[in-house]
Formats: sequence, structure tokens, C-alpha cells
Amino acid sequence: MDLQKINDLLSKYEQGTASESEIEELNQWYREIAYQDAEFPESEDSAGDAIFKSISSRTRPVKKFNRFRWMAAASIFLVSAVTVTILFIKYKSPEDRNGILAAKEILPGGNKATLILANGTKVLLADASDGQIASQNGMKVTKAADGKLIYTVGDVNKGVQNSSDIPDSGAYNTITTPKGGQYQVVLSDGSRVWLNAYSSLKFPVSFKSRKDRRVELSGEGYFEIAHDKMSPFRVLTQRQTVEVLGTHFNINAYPDDSSVKTTLLEGSVRINSSGKIAVLTPGQQSNLTDRFIIEEVNTQEIVAWKDGYFNFDDEKLDNIMKSISRWYNVDIVYQDEKLKNETFGAVTNRSEKVSTLLKMMEQTGNVRFMVSGSTITVSQK
Repeated sequence: MDLQKINDLLSKYEQGTASESEIEELNQWYREIAYQDAEFPESEDSAGDAIFKSISSRTRPVKKFNRFRWMAAASIFLVSAVTVTILFIKYKSPEDRNGILAAKEILPGGNKATLILANGTKVLLADASDGQIASQNGMKVTKAADGKLIYTVGDVNKGVQNSSDIPDSGAYNTITTPKGGQYQVVLSDGSRVWLNAYSSLKFPVSFKSRKDRRVELSGEGYFEIAHDKMSPFRVLTQRQTVEVLGTHFNINAYPDDSSVKTTLLEGSVRINSSGKIAVLTPGQQSNLTDRFIIEEVNTQEIVAWKDGYFNFDDEKLDNIMKSISRWYNVDIVYQDEKLKNETFGAVTNRSEKVSTLLKMMEQTGNVRFMVSGSTITVSQK
């Protein structure tokens, strides 16, 4: 875009007559020409000087070029102290914003889940008060302040339920996390389960008098299993069963993924899928499609979500955007399906707004992200 055209667009913007497409054209020019070399001064005057210097080094001046107009334009680019990036031109109202600036309003997920008791009662854990929330089958169900659900032996007459509501010995509970939610559960045997966003775990209220400890998982969960050589622990997903005695492992079994991934950190696991058997040692991951593929992986990358991080290393954009969709509760649209196979590396805290992660990928890859409401559109630069 030549300087004369940019000058005309800036004039329209100042007068409030620029169309949405013209504003986006100006944004696109700024991203392509000024973004990479722009410094990040605090004052508007020095911001103008920085932009003017960057432009002048790349283009030939034209007779009608108005430096003071550029200075005025520079004032609309705000400096972020956290991400050290210059934001795109501000629109007249929040509803008119486009690009990653709008994404700053998309907040990360948190400790949110629904507990479904054996009698069908649903408890929204984000709204429930800390402390005992139910008593079933001789087990006390307690919500801890740090976003944890704990099953321990307790007095059946001191729960939310009446003693007449106490379910039988075959009672199951289910905990489900929505998009934008996560939760931790300490089961009655002392085993710990971390549930990622958009996941569910069905489990017995008590494992007493059972020949094995069996739970059902949909989505993603990280397990630290209490050792009991007399009672193996089994995790059932839609496509496989994982059997352990006492170990730490992660299962990624979302229904909309084409594979089921099981990653072992400690101990050993045996995986059975329709007669196909895989046995893992620490540091290995099984990738189940139509067969098992066993490979060595970086386990810290796999379980980063449990520790509050995104850690992507040469990961396909399709997988990254699925993680973003589940954690930030957004929809993803691709203008070109081929972009799903682009690979990226990024590490960021899951408590950050989504714009931080998107900006990282824009800076290092051949993609651009546009946000409208709760939809992120992915396009090629």
C-alpha cells in the first residue's frame, strides 16, 4: 500500500467516515509494515516518532504526506505492559472491535464443575459453599477451598441428604467440567484425579467390597492412583481400558479427537482395546487410532495443563485450537482447512487471556486470528 493511499485512509479515519473494510485495510498495513520493528515508548509523541521512523526507512515520501496525521494515528495504538505488543486501531465501540484486541475480553477458565449424586441431585460446585456438601454410603463429600472434591469416610447422618436418601452400595457419582472448567477429585481410596475442561468422570462413591476399582472417563484426566495390589484400578474410555496397580498417568480421550492418547509418568499400565494390548513404561505414550503407536514423549509437556500451563512443542494448530476452544469456551473457524496442519511452539500460563497465546502464534507463524464475540477465525497472513 503506498503512502498516498494510507494518508487518505487515515484522513477518513480521523473524520469518522472510514468503512469497516478500510479500517481493516489500515490495520493490516500496520501489522505487516510497522509491527515487527516498532518500539514501545510510553508517550504518544515518542510513539509517533517510532512509527514515523519505521515507515520512513521502508518507503519513499510523497508530497502530501502529513507527519502530524501519523502522530495522531500513533496515539490510538496502546502499549501493553504485560505482553509488550501494540494493539490494533480502536473502533468506536467495543462491539466494533476486531482482531486480537477483542480477544482480550475472552477470559480463561477456572474451577467449575457439576457433581451429579447417585440420587440424581446436581450440585454446581462453583456456587456451593466450602465444606461438606453431601453424605452417601458412609462417605462424606467435601468441597475444599482450592477447587477440590474429597471423598472420605464420614457420618451418613450429617450430609445434605437425609439418611433415607442414602444410595445403595452400588452408588455412582459423576463429575463433569464444562468448556472453561477444570476440577480435582480425591476418590474414596485416596486416588487423585485432575479433570481438564469439557470432561467427565463416573466413579463409585465407595470401592469397598468391589473386586476392582473401576471408573469411566470422557475427555482428559490426569491420575495419581493409590497402590492396592489386591484391587487393580481400571479407567474405561469409549475405546480402551487402562489397568494399573499404583501409578501416575494421563489419558486424553475426547470424543471429537481421532485418537486416544495415554501417557505414563510413573509405574506401569496395561492398555486393552478390542483385544489389542499395549504395556507402557515411564516416559512413553500410546496413541490409539486403528492400532497402538508407542513412542517416547516429553511428559511435562503432556501434563502441563494440570499444572496450569499450555506447553506446545511443534504441535499442529488443529490440536492447539481444540485446547483453546475447550479452555476458553470459544468456537474455532478456519478460512482454510490446510492451516490445521501448521505447527507451532508456545508456552504460557492458562490463567492468561487468550490474546497472549494468539499473539505468540501470530508472531512466529503464518496465521492471523480474528475474534468476533466467542468465535476465533483463523486465516493465513
